[in-house]
Amino acid sequence: MRSIVLMPDASVVHTDATGIEMSFAVRPTAPVLAGHYPHFPLLPGVFTLDAVHQAVLRHADDDLQLTDIRSVRFQSPVLPGDTLTVEAAVKEVDGVRDVRATCRTERGRSATLRLRYTAAGPREITAAAPRHDAPAPEVDHGPAALKKLIPHRYPALLVDRVHAVEPGRSIVTTKAVTCNEPWYQDVPDSAGDAGYAYPTALLIESWCQSAALLAAWDRPQDELAGQVALFGGMSGIGLGPEVRPGDLLRHEVRISRALEGTWIFEGRTTVDGTAVLAVDSVMTALRPSGALTELTAAAQG
Repeated sequence: MRSIVLMPDASVVHTDATGIEMSFAVRPTAPVLAGHYPHFPLLPGVFTLDAVHQAVLRHADDDLQLTDIRSVRFQSPVLPGDTLTVEAAVKEVDGVRDVRATCRTERGRSATLRLRYTAAGPREITAAAPRHDAPAPEVDHGPAALKKLIPHRYPALLVDRVHAVEPGRSIVTTKAVTCNEPWYQDVPDSAGDAGYAYPTALLIESWCQSAALLAAWDRPQDELAGQVALFGGMSGIGLGPEVRPGDLLRHEVRISRALEGTWIFEGRTTVDGTAVLAVDSVMTALRPSGALTELTAAAQG
């Protein structure tokens, strides 16, 4: 799993045989904040995942790859100007490294994560395969329609088209991966194709944006204008073969449970019919964007 180029600046606070502590400066000028979201910038939750991944790789003395995301729970947003601190405890059992991490800002705990790593090599999905429902009705909606439903913008808008949707039940979207994306801007010319592996955190973010589209699909525009989808957590995330430029991601998302304003999603992502991501559970909720605007303004002021 490549780290994301547009991550905040990082420094090691402490490291020993049992784990590592790192801090990340979330600069208000970080390019991704302009697209996540305009008017109320937040560090995407997947960047918190990537921060933990950076810490694990810094701690490791050999080549590791992330194979399973056992659980992630987001507890409070990370804002421009924050210092994000990651404390990761690493334990090795039978060749598998179990990572339990806590992330915090000046306002308190922001996330807890449990990840599993193995030695680098061929990767297959180990999570249970999601069930297959009947195909949703076909549609064809491009970026202009998507921007009316979710507030993500460049470089954080990671869905290209919606191909099928059954409001309140399921959605199918695609995302084309290209070598001109900002995540690849610092890959040296000497790097082989392995250097262009698509960051797994962004693969998950793209799937989650598809879930946000499904949540917003049949809601009135005036209601969406005052709401933003926030992801509360995820579990049972299985990772398959790496994604490379030229691949077309096909996201399949289904609602497994729903309450008023809160959804539990499941599904998968495939490339040419091969599963590269399996999702057992992701929770999201619609919340008033005004509260986020006030929070980010206070952090920046």
